[in-house]
Amino acid sequence: MKFPAAARGFLRRFPLVTPLSGRRCNLEPLEARQLLSATAEFRVVNDWGGGFQGEIKITNDQTPRSSWQLEFDFAGNLTDIWDASLSSHSGSHYVIANAPWNGGLDPGEVVTFGFVATPGNVASGPLNYVFNGVPVGSTPGPTLAIADASVTEGNQGTATVNFVVTLSAASPTPVTVQYATLPGSASVGEDFVSRSGTLTWNPGQTTQTIAVTVAGDVRDEENETFTVVLSSPSGASLARSTATGTIVDNDAAPSVTIAGTNAYEPLEGTSTGSGFLHTAGNQILNAANQPVRIAGVSWFGMESDTFSPHGLWTRGYRSMMDQMVAEGFNTIRLPFSNQLFDSGSVPNGIDFSQNPDLQGLSGLGIMDKIVAYAGQIGLRILLDHHRSSAGAGPNENGLWYLGSYSEARWIADWTMLAQRYAGNPTVIGADLHNEPYGQATWGTGGAYDWRLAAERAGNAILAVNPDWLIVVEGVQEGSSGSYWWGGNLSAAGAFPVRLNVPGRLVYSPHDYPQSVYAQSWFNSPNYPNNLPEIWDRNWGYLFRQGIAPVLLGEFGSRLATTSDQLWFDKMVDYLAGDLDGNGASDLGAGQLGMSWTFWSWNPNSSDTGGILQNDWRTVNREKVTGLSAIQFDFPEVSASTTAPATVTVALSAPSGKTVTVSYATLAGSAAAGADFQGTTGTLTFAPGETQKTLGVPIVGDSLVEGSESFRVELSNPANVTIVTSSALVTILDGQGLLGDANADGRVDGADYTVWADNFLQASVLGRFAGDFNRDGVVNGADYTIWADRFSPPAQAPVASAAMALDEPSEPAPSAAPALDSEDGTRTRTALRGLWIDPAAVDEVCSETARDEEAALGRPWRSRTRRR
Repeated sequence: MKFPAAARGFLRRFPLVTPLSGRRCNLEPLEARQLLSATAEFRVVNDWGGGFQGEIKITNDQTPRSSWQLEFDFAGNLTDIWDASLSSHSGSHYVIANAPWNGGLDPGEVVTFGFVATPGNVASGPLNYVFNGVPVGSTPGPTLAIADASVTEGNQGTATVNFVVTLSAASPTPVTVQYATLPGSASVGEDFVSRSGTLTWNPGQTTQTIAVTVAGDVRDEENETFTVVLSSPSGASLARSTATGTIVDNDAAPSVTIAGTNAYEPLEGTSTGSGFLHTAGNQILNAANQPVRIAGVSWFGMESDTFSPHGLWTRGYRSMMDQMVAEGFNTIRLPFSNQLFDSGSVPNGIDFSQNPDLQGLSGLGIMDKIVAYAGQIGLRILLDHHRSSAGAGPNENGLWYLGSYSEARWIADWTMLAQRYAGNPTVIGADLHNEPYGQATWGTGGAYDWRLAAERAGNAILAVNPDWLIVVEGVQEGSSGSYWWGGNLSAAGAFPVRLNVPGRLVYSPHDYPQSVYAQSWFNSPNYPNNLPEIWDRNWGYLFRQGIAPVLLGEFGSRLATTSDQLWFDKMVDYLAGDLDGNGASDLGAGQLGMSWTFWSWNPNSSDTGGILQNDWRTVNREKVTGLSAIQFDFPEVSASTTAPATVTVALSAPSGKTVTVSYATLAGSAAAGADFQGTTGTLTFAPGETQKTLGVPIVGDSLVEGSESFRVELSNPANVTIVTSSALVTILDGQGLLGDANADGRVDGADYTVWADNFLQASVLGRFAGDFNRDGVVNGADYTIWADRFSPPAQAPVASAAMALDEPSEPAPSAAPALDSEDGTRTRTALRGLWIDPAAVDEVCSETARDEEAALGRPWRSRTRRR
C-alpha cells in the first residue's frame, strides 16, 4: 500500500458514480430497428480524472448470433476488459470479441461488457461502431458463418484441421472477409501454426476453407483449443465470426515417483511462545487455549521489485526485527508477490555488509531467514499475498490473480509455503490476498466471487498444513454499500467462508482515515462518534456477534491532522473492546479485543508514513504510544521443537493436465507423534510442473538413539500413473553435527560428524568448521570448532568417519572447546546439552565440572544452560 497521496483517492475508495455521459448509437424507432444489425450504448460508470470505468451495451436486433464482434474507434487507451476479449488494437481502432460465455445472442437480446481506460474526464465515447462486420444501424445483406473443427494431434509430425466458412446465399458480387487465428489453451508455435489472410467468394460461390496446421507431441494433456476469428467483411455481414479449433489429445499419462530422504532430528524440546494458534468464537487461542491477540506491523518490500523487505539498504534485518520486539509488536505481517518465487526475481536493494547472511539468497531464502530469526526472538509471521506481479498496492484488476499469474498459480504458491513452514509455529497463517475490490464480489457465485476463491485457497492450504490460520479480507462492495478496498465484510455473516478444518478462520478488514481518502462519514456532524456504528456495519459485527475473530489487517496515518488523530484514538478504543463508543469495555470475562497489524513499519508509505521515521531508525513515538493500550505479549507455552523433512515427488514428464496424487505417512521404527507428526494431503501439479515437495515435521527429543525411519505413501493418482509409491524417510539422531574436516567450505563424504554426547580421548587433529544449520555448506552462519583431542571410533563408516569431541578428565585450558563465529555475531547455538555463546565460551567452560567424566564414568556434559 504505497501510493502517492493524490492517487490514494482512487485506490482505497468506493467508486464515485458520475452522471452518465454515454450516448445511444443509432437509436431508431422500434419498427425501424427490426431492420438493423444492432445498436450500441456507451456510458461512463466512474471517472476519477486519471482514468475511468466504462461499459458498452449491445442489442442484437435481427439475426441470431452464436458469436459476436464489435469494432469501434476511440482515442482512449483501454487497459482492462471484462465480459469480452480484445481481438486487436491498432491506433485508435479496437476490435472486441465475445467472452466464452456470452457469444450467443438471439434477436433483441442484450450483452454488456466493461472496461477501464485512460485518460479520464471523458467528453465523448467510441465512434464508428461495426457489429459483426456491419456498421451499426445499417441493413445487413448475406451473412457469413464459420464452423468449429477438430483433429487428433498424433505423436509426431503435423496434422491439418479445416474450418469451413459459409456464405448464406450466393452473391452477384465478390464477398471478402479477413481471418486470423488466436491462441487459447493451445499455444502458437508449440501446438499450432498461426494463420491469417483474406477469403474471397466469387459470384456463385458459397463456401471457403481455412486450413490450420497442428503439431503432434507425446505429452498427456487436456484437449486444447484455439480460435479462428473473422473480421472486416465486404459484401456480407458476420452471423458467426468465431470458431473453435480443438486439438484432441491421444497421449498416455506420465508416471510419478517419490524419493526417500534423510532428516536430522531437531534439538531437544524448548519453550515457544503460544505454539500453534486456533480460534473459538471471536477469540484467537494459543496451544493452551488461552486467548491471545495478534498485535503486529506490516513490513513491506518483498512484494515489490526489490524482492526483499525495504530498509535493508541501510540496516541489518536482525536489528530491524529486534527493534520491532522492543517497541511491543508480536507479529510481522510480511507481504509478498507471486513473482517473488520466479527464478528471475533477484533480491536487490540490500547492503550485504550489514546483512552478510542474505548474500546470494533467493527471495524465498530471505523469507526463510526472516522466519528463522523471528522464531529466535519471539516474533510471529503472518504471510500476506499482497499482489501477483511485483509492484505496489493490490492487483490492478481488483482480483487475486493477474495476467500470467493465474488462480492456480496463486493456490500453488500458497500450498508451497504452507508445506515449507509446516510444523513451525513461528508462521501463524496466510492472509490470502490483499484488498480485493472492483469486480470482486462476496456471496454472488461465479468467477469473481472472492468468498468462493478464499475457500478454494484456504482448504488447499489446510490440506497440507492444518495448523495455519486462514485470514480472509473483505471486498469493496457489499450489503452495506461501498467501503474501503478489502474492508467490506458486511456479507460474510450471511455467506461465511467454509473451511474443512474448524477453528482456523479469521476475517481481516482494512480501514483508513480521512487523509487517505475523504469518505463521507468523516464530515458527519457527530464525527468521530459515528465511527463505531460504521465499523460495526461493515466488519465489527463479526466480532461483536461472536461469529469469528477479526484482525484489522491494515490501518495507519501520519496523524498530521485533527481528524486523523480522532479516528486513530477511536479505533484503538474500538479494538480494545469499546464496541459502542461509550468509553466502557463491552468484552466478556476472559475475552481480549480484536487483533491488528498496523500499516506500516516502513517510513516510505507515502500516505501513512510508518512506525519508523525517514532515517529508518528513529521511532514515531506518537504512534507507538497510541498503540500501547492494545499491545500484547504472547505467553510462553511448552511445545516440542519440530523441523520439516522434505520429501520430493516428481513426474516423469510435464503434463498438460492438472495432476493430483494423495500422500500419507506410515510409521516404522519412528513413531507418529513421538518422532514425527503424521501427515496427509494432496499434491497438485499445475500443467508443466514436474516436481513438488512436501514437509513432514520431525519432532525433537532429548534421547541418545540410533536412526529411525518411517514411510510416505502415494495413492489416489489423477492423470498420472504411480511407479514408485513409497519413500523411506530416515531420522538421524540430532546429536550429530556435520564438520568440514578438510576446510573446503562444503560438508560431504570426506568430512566428519561431531557427536556432542560421546566424548573420547584421542589424538590431536586441530580445528574444523561445524555446519550448525545443516545446510551442507559451512558459511558465515556457522561456527569453527577448536579441539585438541579427536578420535574416530573403530566402527565408523568409511564414507563419513564419525568423530568424537573429547573433554579430558583433568582441567586443561588447551583442551577446552571453543567456537569462533565467522560473521562476528553473538547468536547462541544449541548443541544438545551444551548451549554455546561465542562471547561466553570461557564462562561455559569454567562452570563445567570437567572431572565429572572420570568420577562418574560417563560422557562429559556442560551444566550451563541458556543464559
